[in-house]
Amino acid sequence: MENTSLTEDSVIKTFEIARTYACLFGLVLAIIGIFLNILTYKTAKFLGKFNSSIVLIQLLAIWDSIAIIQDGIVNLGGKYFGIDVTKVEIICEFYYFHSFGSSHVASYHLVALVIDRFIAIKFPVWYRLNGTPRFAYITSIAITVAAYILSIPSVYFFSLEDGVWFLSYVVYSSLPFSLIFIFNFYFIYYLTTMRKVKSTSERDSQNRNMALMLTTVSISFLIFTLSCGLLLFWYFNFTVKTDRDAALANLIEVGFEIPAIFNSSLNFIFFYFSGRGYRVASAKMISSLVSN
Repeated sequence: MENTSLTEDSVIKTFEIARTYACLFGLVLAIIGIFLNILTYKTAKFLGKFNSSIVLIQLLAIWDSIAIIQDGIVNLGGKYFGIDVTKVEIICEFYYFHSFGSSHVASYHLVALVIDRFIAIKFPVWYRLNGTPRFAYITSIAITVAAYILSIPSVYFFSLEDGVWFLSYVVYSSLPFSLIFIFNFYFIYYLTTMRKVKSTSERDSQNRNMALMLTTVSISFLIFTLSCGLLLFWYFNFTVKTDRDAALANLIEVGFEIPAIFNSSLNFIFFYFSGRGYRVASAKMISSLVSN
């Protein structure tokens, strides 16, 4: 009996240590992610003509940084240092409201960027006339306002049963997930077609590079969003009966933040390795920083 108790205590201790390191990992990952998003923002200026795509890449970098500050620094960083903002009654509702809002603003900026590139490829004449930075800023404002308005019910959802909360997560995430999934098929088809057509025009080259970059980032978005959803499903269907279960539940609660932070941190890396034009732009950006 005593050995069983010692084993139980050691497992609980292991879960607690793992949770602490997961919080630290999330904090460090968030800091790295902010740095990478700054590089993404600066590199976008060297990608070519300053159009709506460039602006949306920059705005995506900004909102991804806001999301990971919320999830990685405020939430997991706070928990690592013993401050759980989700347990502070005064700021709890605002935290969840802003968490929902910022993450969905970031998601829909990626959706906007994907649709923007689709229009640039399918309707080039219209895009040349209308794909301006002003159009991107108007789109961004509309996305931000709509996302935060739609996030108001999230404050109410958190007072409901876990199953209802998870359902709300699915409803909120399904549209950007579905849109990106659908447009990804088009980009894959476009890239396959362009491999057969040896076009040397600057427009085709830019479209090919952007399509490849967005396909890579979109696939990562789908993987990380699905991973986060599966961990949330596990968490909300996990039955806590013992102290060991409670320790594991606390670890899972931290764990489902990690894919969300990855989702908002790695765009620069995916852009860099998937797009030759982006590597060239990155080199120009670094040269510019060094020369200044």
